[in-house]
Order: sequence, then structure tokens, then C-alpha cells
Amino acid sequence: APAFAAIDVGDAMKEMGKNYRLVMKDTDATSLKQDLASLRAAAVKAQSGVPGNMQKDAADSANRKTFAAGMKEFINQVDVASKLADEGKVPEAKAEAAKLKDLMKEYHGKLGV
Repeated sequence: APAFAAIDVGDAMKEMGKNYRLVMKDTDATSLKQDLASLRAAAVKAQSGVPGNMQKDAADSANRKTFAAGMKEFINQVDVASKLADEGKVPEAKAEAAKLKDLMKEYHGKLGV
């Protein structure tokens, strides 16, 4: 089996969900930065794998391309929120982080998951 098969995308997605909930509960820049970093790490982990329902799809299939695009957009949005958190702008960072939920809904809808 290829090396990337060892990544459990489902587990990484669960970790992303847990970290997202923590981010949305954070009230100070320090914990927000830590939880955004954990969220980003989980997203990068998920991005490096192939979701179970796409294992048999070709590498250049529409679903895999959509998954890759969604993960890239998600990580970019985490980076936007992290930059604001680094500047101590907690409300603004959380507002940017809240947009992650819309991205999740959009791509989960596109992929039917």
C-alpha cells in the first residue's frame, strides 16, 4: 500500500472538528493561537491523505480535486485567522475562523459527505 494510505482522513477530520469547537470557545489570543495551530496541523494531516470514499478514485478525479481544493482553501482560511490571532485581534480572528464552518458545509455538500 502507498505510504499516504496510513493517514486516516476520517480521524484527522474528527480532530479538525474538535479543534474548531475549541477555537470558537477561546477568549484569549494565547489559547486561540494554540488551537488554530492544532486545527491547521489536523487539516494538513487530512490533506495529505485520501478519504476512504475516494480510495478507488483516480488521483485526478473530480472528487479528489474538489477535496484538495477544499483542504487548501480551509488551511488558507486558518492562516488568515492565525495572523489576526498573532496580532492579538481575538474578535477578528474568531470572525475569520467562523468562516471555516461555511467552507466545511460547502465542501461536504460538494462531496456528498
